[in-house]
Amino acid sequence: MSGDVQQTLNELERKLRELQAELRAPAADPPRVEEPPRVEEPPRVQEPPPVEEPPPPPAPARNPLQDQLDELLRFRDQLTEAANRLVEDYTRLVEQLERVAQTPPPGGWASSAAGHLTFAVPPPEPPSSEGTLFSGPVVVEAAPFEDIGSLAAFESALRSVPHAEELHVRSFDGGRATFDLRLGGETALVFELRRASDQGFDVEQAEPGRLELAMHPRGDLPPFPMRP
Repeated sequence: MSGDVQQTLNELERKLRELQAELRAPAADPPRVEEPPRVEEPPRVQEPPPVEEPPPPPAPARNPLQDQLDELLRFRDQLTEAANRLVEDYTRLVEQLERVAQTPPPGGWASSAAGHLTFAVPPPEPPSSEGTLFSGPVVVEAAPFEDIGSLAAFESALRSVPHAEELHVRSFDGGRATFDLRLGGETALVFELRRASDQGFDVEQAEPGRLELAMHPRGDLPPFPMRP
């Protein structure tokens, strides 16, 4: 039996040595874990840079020739207005001189002691109605009109007067017409009518709110502004 015990001890000692040998041996490398295959990302498409809106075009530079042209046009209009006024004053003066030359003074011509002819100075003429300003409601009476056509032409001239707002034909009988006119601002009514109408006329009465005209036959009217 002692032999069995000895054999068992020898067996245990052998196993012990094997265990010690295994402990002294370098530790085996741990099993290598393989990494999964690397999936390459697709190349990124570079986005185009944002398109910038072009700046607004600069305002066109004002042509200095246009400024000069505008100034000349304004100057022309001023000269035209001044010329019209001058022609009106000249026409009125000529009419006064013609009346003085055609009308002899009361008592005829007389000789002074010094041998010079003297004559009485006529009374001053009433102010011309050409520049009389009318505004608001105005009753215009005019006669005679030869036909409906001449009446319609005169009505059209009244409508074209500056500041004319309303116009109605109140009556038309025996060639005499009465118009109701409303002016929105002050207007030299007689002067503007002479410029707009193709029929001449004489002013019989001109007062605030009323104007009476004696019409001339059509066709004997000189061009404006040489009209009487």
